Amino acid sequence: MKVIITADTFLKALPIQASKIQEKNVPDQLVMVKAGTVLEIVDQFPYEGQANSTADDHIFLQLAKPLEGHQGIRWFVYGLHAKVEGTDPDNDPQQDEPEPEKETQSAAKPKDFGPTISIPGISRPVGIYEPVYFEPSVCNFTWAELTKGGSRIPVNSTVTQRIVKLAKYMDEVRTFLGGRPIRVTSGYRDPVSNRRVKGARDSRHMYGDAVDFWVEGMSVVDVFYKLKSYHPRGGLAVGNGFVHLDLRPGSPARWTYRGGPRVDLW
Repeated sequence: MKVIITADTFLKALPIQASKIQEKNVPDQLVMVKAGTVLEIVDQFPYEGQANSTADDHIFLQLAKPLEGHQGIRWFVYGLHAKVEGTDPDNDPQQDEPEPEKETQSAAKPKDFGPTISIPGISRPVGIYEPVYFEPSVCNFTWAELTKGGSRIPVNSTVTQRIVKLAKYMDEVRTFLGGRPIRVTSGYRDPVSNRRVKGARDSRHMYGDAVDFWVEGMSVVDVFYKLKSYHPRGGLAVGNGFVHLDLRPGSPARWTYRGGPRVDLW
C-alpha cells in the first residue's frame, strides 16, 4: 500500500490544524511533505472524531519505515491532500450470493415485506424486504440485500444510519448509470461475518457504508471507470465480478482485488 501526497502539506502527530501544532513549538510532531511524495504504508484508517470535527477530514497512516530524521511511523494527514492506493494483502473477501428478487405483488393485496428483524435505531420491527429508506418509488435497495437476508444485524444505530445513507447514495449511482438494476453481492458485515469471508481487518463493510455489487448489462471495468469521476472521495475498487464502493471519510482510496481485472486506478 502507498499514500500519494497530492498537495504540499504536513504529516501531523494530531488531527488538528498545522498552525496549532506550530504554536506549541513541537517540531517533532509536524513534518512538511511536498506534492508528489509517495510513502509506503502498512495500514491506514479514516479518522472519525466527534461530529462536525475537523478530525473527520484526516486519515491515520502507519508508515512502512520512519521518515528520515524522525522516529515516529504513525501520522495524520489531511484527507484532501492525499490519496491511498492499494489494500491489505489479505483483503480477498468471498462474495455473498445476491438476495433473490421478490415477485411483484398485486396492488390489491397488502404488501408482504417478509420476516421481520430488529434494527438498532428503528423503533419497530422491520421486514427484510422493506426498502431501506421508506420512499418506495425511489429506494431500490432492501434490508435483505444489505444485511444478507437479515442475518447481519447492525451493531448500533450509527451503523444503521450509515446503511441508510449508503442506500440513498447507491440510488443516485443507479440513476447515473442509466437506471440499470444493481445486484448487491455484499453489503453490511458484522465483525464475525467479516472475518469469516476474509474481509480487510478494518473493512468499511463493518461500518455500514460499503457495498460490493455488479450492474446488469455492464462489465465491472466499465462501471469502475464511470464511477472514478462520479465518486472521487471514498473507496473504489474492482474485483473478479464485482465493484466495491464505500463512503469512507478522509482521503480517497483505490485498489484492485486478487483475481480482478487490471485497471488504471486514478
